Amino acid sequence: MNENEIGNLPLEDNPVPTEERNDQMPDMHMEPSSSTPDDDQEPQEGLSFKWVNLVIGVVICLAIGSNALTDDWTFYIYLSIVIVIHEMGHVIAGKSFGCVIKEMQVFFLPFISYKPKQDSEEGSWRDIKWSLGTLPFGGVTIFKSRESKNEDDEDGLETGNPVMELEPATSPFIEDKPAWQRLLISAAGVLFNIATFLILYYVLPLVSFVEYDFVRSLSILSLILAVLNILPVYPLDGGAILFALYEMITGKKPSQGFTTACGWIGFIFIILFFWVFPEWLGGILNSVFQIFF
Repeated sequence: MNENEIGNLPLEDNPVPTEERNDQMPDMHMEPSSSTPDDDQEPQEGLSFKWVNLVIGVVICLAIGSNALTDDWTFYIYLSIVIVIHEMGHVIAGKSFGCVIKEMQVFFLPFISYKPKQDSEEGSWRDIKWSLGTLPFGGVTIFKSRESKNEDDEDGLETGNPVMELEPATSPFIEDKPAWQRLLISAAGVLFNIATFLILYYVLPLVSFVEYDFVRSLSILSLILAVLNILPVYPLDGGAILFALYEMITGKKPSQGFTTACGWIGFIFIILFFWVFPEWLGGILNSVFQIFF
């Protein structure tokens, strides 16, 4: 949730906006540099593995322990499903407005990725790299941005080159899109989770005993993800929505310094809200659950 990338939580984000993102939790992912060992070099197409990320992720999970993670592995299956649904909301909305999407990532610290074989059509679904991470705290959808330092420079618009003026309808960059379109892109993940919850909630009384736990777990996690991401804190989706509303009302975007400051403030808030004082979050979720369950 934020200004230059789009993504999801239970927690997703990178407060320093280097790409268009709508994350939900601290996203510490960095693009590989030219000095990355050959084993971790990402091919342009096909499957790639980052064994270092896998090892680091396992070590972090073991260090965190049961206070933050659960021993029930089915939980991570349910969580990955609702995160995919959330991120696909951002992807579909972005694609419908002509944005080019670089990557959709489920969980953080990605260790396995797949990039389809490219074709000649700009902005096709084959532009998207699909990644799975080791830290089950959220997801992120990374949009092509003028500020990205790792573009292929096919458009001659990489950082440091003269900026070409493109019509919003034809521009591949998310920051060129009108504020109302960026608002819908930011809100799409939450809307997809709410729609999933409502469908499953009304289907729940109709399912068999065997399917009940699966459907109920997905419905609850969908609602939790929607509530977390709509919080009006940047870089969560709710914060990105507020920025888009501000631009629609005033006709100007918040300054880069302001959004960066909000990103750091939001990062601190996320740490406090989700880990230091989790009872605050529990109070909000309990209030919501009492309405439906």
